[in-house]
Amino acid sequence: MLLTNKPFKLELNGVVMDIMELSLPKYTAFRVVFSSPRPPIVIARTKDANNNIFWTSIPEGRQKEAEGVGKLIDDYFKAKKD
Repeated sequence: MLLTNKPFKLELNGVVMDIMELSLPKYTAFRVVFSSPRPPIVIARTKDANNNIFWTSIPEGRQKEAEGVGKLIDDYFKAKKD
C-alpha cells in the first residue's frame, strides 16, 4: 500500500529527515536519512502476536528511533488527510 510516491521531509529538534516510502509486500515501510551524523534507518509498521500495530526498525535494534519516527510519519499523513 503506497501512501505517497514522493519523498518528503520532516523536522524534529533541528534535525531534518528525508523520508522515502519503500515498496515492500504486506508492509508500510520507509527509509529515513537524517541531516545529523546518525546513520539512516529503515522502519516498518507491523503487528505483534496480539495484533497490536507498532513501528520497528529493519534490522531490529533501533526500536526507540523507529517508534519516534513512525509516530512523526503517522502524524504527517493524518495532517494531510485533514
